[in-house]
Amino acid sequence: MNPDIQKKILQFEAFINGVLKADLAKLEEKLDSKNTDIAEFLQLKNIITTFQSSDFNKKDFKTQVDIGNNFYVEAHVQDVSNILLDVGLGHYVEFSLEEALIIINVRIKLFEKQIAHIRKQIARTNAHIKLILIGIRDLQGLQ
Repeated sequence: MNPDIQKKILQFEAFINGVLKADLAKLEEKLDSKNTDIAEFLQLKNIITTFQSSDFNKKDFKTQVDIGNNFYVEAHVQDVSNILLDVGLGHYVEFSLEEALIIINVRIKLFEKQIAHIRKQIARTNAHIKLILIGIRDLQGLQ
């Protein structure tokens, strides 16, 4: 085989392994992060709807809160009619349960759009990898 062709093949393989697969790994990590975020908001939405639909005393509530690594502490909530939501950059805003549901639905739709965009980027990157592999195969003269 021609040494120039072999050199090009090695460059293409290096590009696939060094750039495209690294980009693909970053995109998959972003996708996992967004899926985790949307799952947390769905769980919060379920909790709020449970608060709204149940007939328990809304002035005194005890629960357990996960503080990480499956360590739980007991929490005493005096008033569940309002909730604090993280609106970004570490800022929290107090909302009523109805307002919180509206904000949560908007955030879920935003995450769904971001997930769709990331999936398109992953598909595009996979297509680039496949296209280069087909080019390498053609350069090698394989069928």
